[in-house]
Amino acid sequence: MPPQADPADVVEESHLLARVGGGDREAFRLIYARFSAPLFSLALRIVGDRGEAEEMMQDAFVKIWRNAASYDARKSRPFTWAVTIMRRTCFDHLRKRRRIPVTTPLAAEAGAASGLQEGEDLRATVEAAEDSGHLRRALADLPTGQRGALELALFSDKTHAEIASSLGQPIGTVKSWIRRGLVDLHNTLSSQSP
Repeated sequence: MPPQADPADVVEESHLLARVGGGDREAFRLIYARFSAPLFSLALRIVGDRGEAEEMMQDAFVKIWRNAASYDARKSRPFTWAVTIMRRTCFDHLRKRRRIPVTTPLAAEAGAASGLQEGEDLRATVEAAEDSGHLRRALADLPTGQRGALELALFSDKTHAEIASSLGQPIGTVKSWIRRGLVDLHNTLSSQSP
């Protein structure tokens, strides 16, 4: 099993995020110094383009700055919270461009450490796996129709009509499943992480 973050580091990072939430630029600089390399690596793996990954970094760190006051240490570790923001930023970006990649199973992310560049912090993989666990559990809790429609909508380039055809369901039913699935997924993940 990959090593977990040092508990002292987690406490320090929680305090830094609290200071960032209060507008402390030095604390933000320290958070950036700790998290930027692994978050950039994650963004690059998701979007597959260095320029776009740099844009995702900027967007994610703006969100970290703006939302640090809402960070809740009872829900997740600081780095896990930052990974969640980066992943959402990247997938929102891809969704807008209709370039959602076909993904490997979420469980495979835990073994992705071998793909990290030299000198990167292994916490990115470990804590991203924690997020993946939350997502897997949240998806597993959805009814079968919702889960299937939502997975196809999020992780393929299929249109609603193509999803309806592949599931053998009317398009209205599929649209309802996707909409309801997104709401249920959002509610579940919001209760688990920031």
